[in-house]
Amino acid sequence: MNLIIATSNTDFAKSLREKLKEVDCNVLDIVSCVEDLITCISEYPGKIDGILLKTDLAKKNSDYRLEVLSDVVLSIRQTPEFQKVIFTVLSDYPEGHPLLAEFFNMGIYNFFARNGIKFNVHNLKESFENPMSFSMALKYGTVNREIPWRRDLSKTQTLEVKFINPESESQSIESSTGDTDNKDSKDSSESKKNPMDFLSKLPKPNIPKPNISLPKMTVSEKDTTNESINDEWIFEKNENSFTNKMPVVGTVLIGVAAVEKHLGATNTAINIAKFLSKAGHNVALVEANKNMDFDRIHSLIEGETITLSEKEFNFQGITHIKYRDDMDLSGVYTKFQFVVLDIGDIRNSQFRTEFNRSHIKCVVATADEWKYHWIEEFLLNVDSTEDLVFLVPSSDFKSTNDLESRLKKHVVYPLEKHSNPYEVPEESGEVFKQLLKLYLKSHELRIKGKHLLLTALLGALISAVGFTFFIFK
Repeated sequence: MNLIIATSNTDFAKSLREKLKEVDCNVLDIVSCVEDLITCISEYPGKIDGILLKTDLAKKNSDYRLEVLSDVVLSIRQTPEFQKVIFTVLSDYPEGHPLLAEFFNMGIYNFFARNGIKFNVHNLKESFENPMSFSMALKYGTVNREIPWRRDLSKTQTLEVKFINPESESQSIESSTGDTDNKDSKDSSESKKNPMDFLSKLPKPNIPKPNISLPKMTVSEKDTTNESINDEWIFEKNENSFTNKMPVVGTVLIGVAAVEKHLGATNTAINIAKFLSKAGHNVALVEANKNMDFDRIHSLIEGETITLSEKEFNFQGITHIKYRDDMDLSGVYTKFQFVVLDIGDIRNSQFRTEFNRSHIKCVVATADEWKYHWIEEFLLNVDSTEDLVFLVPSSDFKSTNDLESRLKKHVVYPLEKHSNPYEVPEESGEVFKQLLKLYLKSHELRIKGKHLLLTALLGALISAVGFTFFIFK
């Protein structure tokens, strides 16, 4: 993959170039100022796969010239030779900034915003191989109207970009020699005001030369958000988050949510709780939704035809805690080794915070391609998407592998089809073992530690009794 890095911070660009080499990405060139961007890419016709663009490219002294940067990118996007070139934007500005909205309207959907989603070199590379979807980038198309900008983005485009063939332009110049009418005088006057005069120096005659006329800005319209920006971007290790965490001392919280209703979140939560109970752990299963399924399960177990009023019940070695408006989870967290939260549809859930703070975040999804938008909508409703694990009931490895490739940075596991959630199929058991291995290990160590302590105390007691018997004998 051949890339161009465009940023005014050359040290950052050089460091990033070395990191990209490690993932088989070739950096053709580094551009450090906006005036050189089109000239640079025109030297590699047909060879560029992507442009990594940092928003500081247009910075010149204390002037950030964001509008000029937007115009240059637009001219590139509208040039036929570069239409297939993919842009990934490293933004020093948060979502809501008009610059990002203009990029979004140009069809650029790859955004990594400072203080937003942190990235590593691997998902940076993947952004070029599998660009983010429209729905994932949609939030960057929303403009914060409190940020000054040259125009109202809700109105008709005021930017005009024209592409002129260099040969026809030269012929036009030759034929118009000596013509001094008012029209030529007006064109000359406008060209002097054009801030993009540098574009006339394009070295490649076979690439159309953009002739951009910009709306004139008044002082009050200029961007006043310029500030000193730290250019240190953090690259994280490309590892699954649930394997990086330190062992938990105390209760392990497992959140089970679904991307849509009726996909099997409750069955999956019961299955996980049963796996833990079968392994000998003290586990609570909390109904963290208003579906009242646990009341119906309790009634079926007891053979009743009415809803039982008890707030909790025990079945299959699992303490089931029913949803109630006055339920207090703080008491639950102190009593059990593992707590499984059956959250279900997270969009209107009052337990969203509990899901976000869970040690393991399980997302029940479907691998159907035509329902992928459910997953995209779900990702927009959680605070952190980096440590999610997707579980797909009644699926096979091929489907889940395809979904994992599409999700890019998330792990996806298939769950074996089964009718009784209180029975854990062999394949599903292996998935849960893989998913919980870090936490199961930590609790096994704690149990072994207790056994060793009891053994030591028992040995000391036996020795003391034997010593006393020997003395008095």
